[in-house]
Amino acid sequence: MASKVGRQVAGCNYVANDEIWKSHVHMEWSAAKKWPQNWGFMTQTYKELASEVMPPKQEKPKAQLPEQLRLPPITPIENYIKIGKSPQYPATTTGLVGWRSTKPDCKLEIYGSYAKGKGGLVKQLKWPQEGII
Repeated sequence: MASKVGRQVAGCNYVANDEIWKSHVHMEWSAAKKWPQNWGFMTQTYKELASEVMPPKQEKPKAQLPEQLRLPPITPIENYIKIGKSPQYPATTTGLVGWRSTKPDCKLEIYGSYAKGKGGLVKQLKWPQEGII
C-alpha cells in the first residue's frame, strides 16, 4: 500500500507546477499592461474615431416640394373597407364543409350552371365520326 502512494506522489512535481503558474500570471500581467497601447482604440466609440478623421458634416437645408408633387393626407383604411359580422362557426366538422358558401358573395360556383361543359365540339357541330382524324 505504501508503494502505491509513493508512485502517485512521484508523478506530481509541485515545483514545476508552481513555475508554470507563475509564468501564466506574469504573462497575463504583462499583457494587461500592454493592452491599452495596442488595443485601446477599441474602447472608443465610432463617433469619437470619426470625428478625428472626418470633418463634421454641414447640414443642408431641406428642399421644398412643389404643390403638385405633395401627397394628400393619408386617410385611414377603415373609411374604405367595412368588415361585417362573421357567421357563427359550425359545431361539427360536417358543417365546416361549405359553411360560407351559402352566402351569395362566397359561392363556390361563381359562374353558375351555364359554365358547365356541353359535350365536345364535334357533338355540337354534328360532325360525323369519319371526319375526325
